[in-house]
Amino acid sequence: MGANNVLFSCTSLLGTNKVGKLQKTDKGYYRMCVGALNMFNSAGHFYPYDKVRDMFLESGPLMRRVRRGALRGEYGHPRQNNLSDQAFAARVMDIDEKSVACHHMNLELDFENMKDENGRPVVGIMSEVAPNGPYGNVLREQLENPDENVCFSIRSFTRDTDVFGVRHREIKHIVTFDYVNEPGMSVAEKYKSPGLESYGPEKTIS
Repeated sequence: MGANNVLFSCTSLLGTNKVGKLQKTDKGYYRMCVGALNMFNSAGHFYPYDKVRDMFLESGPLMRRVRRGALRGEYGHPRQNNLSDQAFAARVMDIDEKSVACHHMNLELDFENMKDENGRPVVGIMSEVAPNGPYGNVLREQLENPDENVCFSIRSFTRDTDVFGVRHREIKHIVTFDYVNEPGMSVAEKYKSPGLESYGPEKTIS
């Protein structure tokens, strides 16, 4: 590299002993965070957990799909483009088989291991994710590439309210968790997953 060149590279794992590789389960799934609650997103909107808790306990559409083995995520969130609001809402509710990239086998709420950028505990939404469908190979290549991050984002309908000057987004309906370029919540990415492999105690990225 010449003296006048400027290099920009990924710094997500600098100062850690982690490599960008997740262990696979015996069934070929990767356990990672796909969303979070009691957390602010990048726009400064807060997503409270207490308003969503029952969605993970009751037999609504989300858990019905999990129990039937039918919860899949698409390659990217649906785009509105030229759709009317009504047509776009219907599209958001639908998981299009032609755009599927992954299958979510289990969902689990993690109250202990996930923290935001300021070290505050958040409720992580953990999933066992397997590449699946027409875009499964794209996801598989990115999961297996240690130099490439993989991100997820919750697809949902929300009701926004202001609470003491803070915008709260109360999730009213969860459709699925899509594979996206940047996460809805900063913890919902491969490089933040608790199961990320380590170099070992003798070596650290710096």
